[in-house]
Amino acid sequence: PIVPVFTQNTREGYRAYGNIRPMRWLYERTRWFTFPVCGMFPVKLITHIGKPIPYDPDITAEQLAEKTQKAIEALRDKHQKIPGSILHAIRQRFGTANKEKQ
Repeated sequence: PIVPVFTQNTREGYRAYGNIRPMRWLYERTRWFTFPVCGMFPVKLITHIGKPIPYDPDITAEQLAEKTQKAIEALRDKHQKIPGSILHAIRQRFGTANKEKQ
């Protein structure tokens, strides 16, 4: 079986500044992938494991890929807040840690 897996808050852990105007201008002039990455924020990463997708020999590889993609997207839609927030993810991590100590 195929087991769909999704890790919550991975995008909040790192930020790339490739979409700001000066970086886009630099890339179009040089074609170098030199975008600064800011990250390693202490966000809480939670891995969600979905229901296994059983192997069915009657469907094609494309259908199986589509079925898997829908399962992963369903996990994402259920567990990830969009648009994400670095501050919310950090608050989630340390807020839960404080509750466990009490």
